Amino acid sequence: MIYLIKIAYTILFPPGIIILLLLAIALWLKQKKEYLGTLLVGLAALLLGVSSMPYFGNTLLNSIEKRYTPPVQVSGDVLVLLTGGATLDHADPLTKGEGYLTGNTAARVLTVAELYRSTKLPILLSGGQVFPDTGNESRIAKRHLLALGVPESSIYMDDKSRNTEENAVNTQAILTEKGWKAPILITSAFHMARSVKQFQKLKIDVIPYPTDYISGQNQRLSISKFIPSSSGLSTTTIALKEFLGLFAARNN
Repeated sequence: MIYLIKIAYTILFPPGIIILLLLAIALWLKQKKEYLGTLLVGLAALLLGVSSMPYFGNTLLNSIEKRYTPPVQVSGDVLVLLTGGATLDHADPLTKGEGYLTGNTAARVLTVAELYRSTKLPILLSGGQVFPDTGNESRIAKRHLLALGVPESSIYMDDKSRNTEENAVNTQAILTEKGWKAPILITSAFHMARSVKQFQKLKIDVIPYPTDYISGQNQRLSISKFIPSSSGLSTTTIALKEFLGLFAARNN
């Protein structure tokens, strides 16, 4: 029963309902002998359907995420955390401030807190306020690290960066100022390849420590993997964004 409910959700909500509408329009155009329109609408439905399949999105994303794995032993002189999103205006009584981290950033913060407990290395947070209606990512992340027991004296911030390129540039300035030579880079696995490339462009040798994996290493084939869903479309979108960003980083 639970699987039937999930399938019903997939059909009734986007992208499922949109795919059905496109197919209905394609059939209507075919009846009117509008063959070019039928072809174009049909292709749009096919493209949306395939890109919304979890199997397709996971396969794409896994090809990026598997490029780096967390080292068994951590050796460096600073933990560099790249943030990835935060909300604004919501009160957080636990950390006594406003704003919440998105899921990706929260996973990264948890990883850096665990690494701090085992290494006692200083933490450098990199990420600012991207849009007027979003939170300052580093400042909110700092609140959470303090709540997790990391002393304020061990936390440094670049709270100005708005994208990965600025993360690398602003981090380089702080690394130079503090004399840190072996930064351990913490970010989501899907974001690591693009991040490493941006740091390499500045001749910064980072030690990648990916976290927040989305795709599985070994997918089990099942019918649910081929049913279009919003989560499948989201995974595909993340993968395509990273491929595009990696291409831009290599050719800019």
